[in-house]
Amino acid sequence: MQSRREVQQAQSRSSAARRLRNVLLVILFVILVGWLTYAASNQPRHAAKKQATQMAEKYAHLQGPQKFYIYNRESTFYTVTGKNQQGQPILVMVPQKGGHIRVLKQSAGLTANQVTNMTKQLRHPSTILKVALGIFNDKTVWEVTYRNRKGQLCYDLINFKTGKYVQEINNL
Repeated sequence: MQSRREVQQAQSRSSAARRLRNVLLVILFVILVGWLTYAASNQPRHAAKKQATQMAEKYAHLQGPQKFYIYNRESTFYTVTGKNQQGQPILVMVPQKGGHIRVLKQSAGLTANQVTNMTKQLRHPSTILKVALGIFNDKTVWEVTYRNRKGQLCYDLINFKTGKYVQEINNL
């Protein structure tokens, strides 16, 4: 026969095990909901990347896709980087709404790294949020989105070929 103390200890242990199980279930549920939310929110980007890459491979003969950029201004462009059949680095710009696919040799202009370094040297941002290739006033530009030292949002459009600033929007 068990004493009252032994019964209370056994009940206490089973109560602690239930609490631990419930806490673990809540943590698992939160992780699952977070992952599902992340997956659902990234689905449009993933679909756009897949479609743009397929078009770049088909029409520009892109090989070895590497980076993917989304540009949103007057219209949306998806850019995929990689190499052409001769092994030269290229950028393939696919308009979201259809139209002509633009193929640029990387050697004809600035790279994303060069534009990032240029922005760091001239603007001294606290954080660079995004770099994307697009079309502005029928010219190829790099869009650099960053936060300045005051934490304000800024956009620079830099000409792909010349490196000159096309437009600057500061302190949003």
